[in-house]
Amino acid sequence: MLYGNYDLRRADHDGNPATNQAPRWAATNNPPPTAPATAQTPQNQGGATVAVPQHVRQLQNDLRTLGFLFIRTADGDFGRGTEWAVREFQIYAAMANVAQVNVGRLQGWQPQAGTTAPEVGALGLRPNSNPPESYYVGALDRVANASRYTGPISGVVNAGTRTAIEYWLEHNYRCPVVIEAWQVSRATGQRTAPAANGVNIWNYNEITQGVVRNANRQIISYVRMFSRDFTRHYRYPVNRSQDHSHVLGGYAAFQSYGGARSEVPAHTWPEAEMTPERLIGPTTTLVTLAANINGPTASTYRVVRATAEQECMGMFDGINGYDDALISLGPCHWTMGLLPQGGYDNGELAGFLAYLLHRHQADYLSAFGNFGLFPSSSWVSSNTGALWNSSARKYDGWIRQHNEQTRPEQAAAALAQTATANQQLPLVSRELAEADYFKTWHWFHRFSMAGRTLSSVQRAMWDMVRLRLRDVRAINVNITTGSIHISASLGEVCTSEKVIAILLRWHIYRPAHVTGRAVPNSIRNAIAANAQLDWTVAPARWTDAHERAITARLLADAAVINRTQNDLVAWPAYDGRSGRNYVVNDELGGLRDTRNSFQIDTTGI
Repeated sequence: MLYGNYDLRRADHDGNPATNQAPRWAATNNPPPTAPATAQTPQNQGGATVAVPQHVRQLQNDLRTLGFLFIRTADGDFGRGTEWAVREFQIYAAMANVAQVNVGRLQGWQPQAGTTAPEVGALGLRPNSNPPESYYVGALDRVANASRYTGPISGVVNAGTRTAIEYWLEHNYRCPVVIEAWQVSRATGQRTAPAANGVNIWNYNEITQGVVRNANRQIISYVRMFSRDFTRHYRYPVNRSQDHSHVLGGYAAFQSYGGARSEVPAHTWPEAEMTPERLIGPTTTLVTLAANINGPTASTYRVVRATAEQECMGMFDGINGYDDALISLGPCHWTMGLLPQGGYDNGELAGFLAYLLHRHQADYLSAFGNFGLFPSSSWVSSNTGALWNSSARKYDGWIRQHNEQTRPEQAAAALAQTATANQQLPLVSRELAEADYFKTWHWFHRFSMAGRTLSSVQRAMWDMVRLRLRDVRAINVNITTGSIHISASLGEVCTSEKVIAILLRWHIYRPAHVTGRAVPNSIRNAIAANAQLDWTVAPARWTDAHERAITARLLADAAVINRTQNDLVAWPAYDGRSGRNYVVNDELGGLRDTRNSFQIDTTGI
C-alpha cells in the first residue's frame, strides 16, 4: 500500500518524534496506522505510542525521482510545493505519452549513474552531443502511457494518483515535459551548455540569470529557457521537430517582481506571428487584404496589429509572467490578475478564457481545462453576464481549478451553475504565493504552446479584440466647452484608424481613463485649442482637420501615460521594428489619419 493507502493532501505531515508531534494524514490528526512503522514517537499525552511511517516524505522523494522538482527537499511536510508537484503529476499522468529513462543508454554513457531525476539532472551537459543536450533529456524516450490517470487535477494523492505513481516508479517513467535553462552564445546564437542548476527547472524564480559575462564584464552568452516535450500533445508546425528542444523564454525582473517572459525574436516562434491568416482565418492573407485595402477587415487588422505589436509584440507566444499582472497574453495582453495590496484582483484573461471555452470547448479543455484551469464564470454573451464589467467596458474575472470533488468530464458544465462550480471548481486563492503557480515554467509552456499551435485560440483573440473595439467606440461622451456641446458616442467623435488605435491601447492600459473623464477632457482641450475649426456642426460633418486636431491631443495625453503610444501611431515604421524579423511589414500601409477611415469588421461577433 503506497503511503499507507492515505489520500495525502495539503497540511498533512509525518509528525515530529522529537517534539512528540503526531502525524497528520488524509486531513486526520494521529490516524490509526495502516502500514508498518518506520519510526516511533514517545508516548503521547494519552499514554499511547504513535507510529510514524514517513508517508509524506516518501511521497516527496518519489515525486522528485519522477522529475517533479517543485519539491526541493523531502521534509515530510505536505506544503504548497508538494501540492503543486502532485497537480503536475496528475496533469502529465493523464497524457497519452510520457517519458521513460532508457537505463541502458544512460549507463552506457555513465556506468555508475543513478537513475532518479535529480541524479541524472546533476550530470549536466552530455559531451559531444549534437545538437547539445543534457544527460537528462538524452536519456529519455517517449513511450505510450500504460497507466493513465483519469481523476481530477486536485493535488490530493487519491487512489488513482497512487496507482499511477506506483506504475511510474516501477517502469522508470518521468515527467514528459522538461524545461531547461541554457546558455546561448551571443556570437552564434546557438545553445552551448545548461546554465548552473538549469536542468529540469520548475518555479519561475529558480533561474534569475539573464546573461553570462566574461572577466571584462562583456556579455558572452544569454540565458534562455527551452522546452523538450515528449507528450505529442501539441501539433507542431511542419518545419519543427517535436524531438528537439525549442526556445520558450527568459527571466525578467520588474520592480519587486520577476518571472518568465518571451520577446520577439529571441524567445518566440516565427510561426506564432499574428499574420492575417492566423489571426483572422486561412483565406485572409496580406494579398487578400491588400486587394481591399480600405475595407473593414484590412482597416480593423491594421489597428489590431499595430496595437498588438506594442502589447504582445505581435506574437501569439509573446507572454509576460514577470510583472504585477501574473500572466498576460494576446493582442490586448489580457492579464490573469492585477496586484492590489491585498492579493491578485480580477483580470481580463478570465474573460478570454471563458469566451474560448464557449466557442471552442474541446480545444479549451485540451489547452487548459484538462489541466485543471477554468475562468471564474462562464461566458453568457457580449455585454452581459458575471464577467462583463460595464463601468470599465471590459470582461474580467478570476480563475478556478479542480479540487478532489471535481468530475473532469463535467467541469465545463458545472461552471455554468454557481453552486456547482463553487463545489467542484473552487476559486484559486488570490494570495501571491498561491496564485503564482500559474506563472511557473510549465504553465508558461502551456500558454505559449496554446498560442503557437491552436488555431481556435488564435481566432478567438481576433473576436475578443474586436468586441473591445466595438465596446470602446460605443462609450458615450458629453463635452461642453463654451457654447459648444457635444453628446455622441466615442466612435462618432473619433473615426480614423490612428485615433481608434490610440484609444484601444489607452483602454488596454488604463480603462478608467477612456470610460471616465480623461479622454473627454482631451477632446475638450483639442476643441478649445483649435477654435479656427467649426465645432458647432454635428460630428458627422467634421473634416480631416477636426480629426487630426483630436488625434494630436489624444496622442499627446496618451503618450504621457505610456510613451510607446508614439511607436503605435508610427506603425509599421517605428524605431527598432526591423530587428523583430516580422513577416508583416508595410504591405497594408500605415494607420490612416483621415476622417471615417476606420471601419470595424463585425463578422461573427
